[in-house]
Amino acid sequence: MHYGFRVDHFSDRDPEELASRVGRLVRRQRATQGLSSAELAERSGLSRTIVAKIERGDGNPSLGTLWRLSRTLRVPIGELIGEEPEPLTRLIRSGEGERVDDPTGMIAELIHAGGRERRSEMFWIDLPAGTVAERGPHYPGVEEVLVLVEGQASAGPDAEVVALSPGDTLWFAADVPHRYVAGPRACRLLCWMLYPVTSP
Repeated sequence: MHYGFRVDHFSDRDPEELASRVGRLVRRQRATQGLSSAELAERSGLSRTIVAKIERGDGNPSLGTLWRLSRTLRVPIGELIGEEPEPLTRLIRSGEGERVDDPTGMIAELIHAGGRERRSEMFWIDLPAGTVAERGPHYPGVEEVLVLVEGQASAGPDAEVVALSPGDTLWFAADVPHRYVAGPRACRLLCWMLYPVTSP
């Protein structure tokens, strides 16, 4: 399994830098979900003053406060404070998924698992030989899972396009510019679109 990470990895930050990052992310997530600061305060059980201070990057929010915000905005606390880098792509080569054997002889291979509530759509994508299909970013939080069924292809965010062979599975963040590129012959991909649920 291969993981690719966004460039903005935060480590060894001072408290002011951390508070500023938390404020930006809370403000962005709130705006993405169409919430006013007053609505975020009410739903999280925090005062409007505290929410306003956090969004300005003032003060040093407690773990309890961050937990309330992460629950309300439905994002992991680690995403708010940058404990872990946010993956841009996740590639599982054919045959490398987690295998589950059944007594009947059936074999299942896990190729994607996610814990967020979302809606989804599934498409077949057929690319003629040599096709380069460039796409702009979807709205924040949209993800794609691609499985190459036949042919050769490359796909993913413009910053990290990954070469695929038949049976490979690629997850990537689709809220950035991305592309699908066919090899020297036509290819077919199964595309699973994952949309975040932005209302309770």
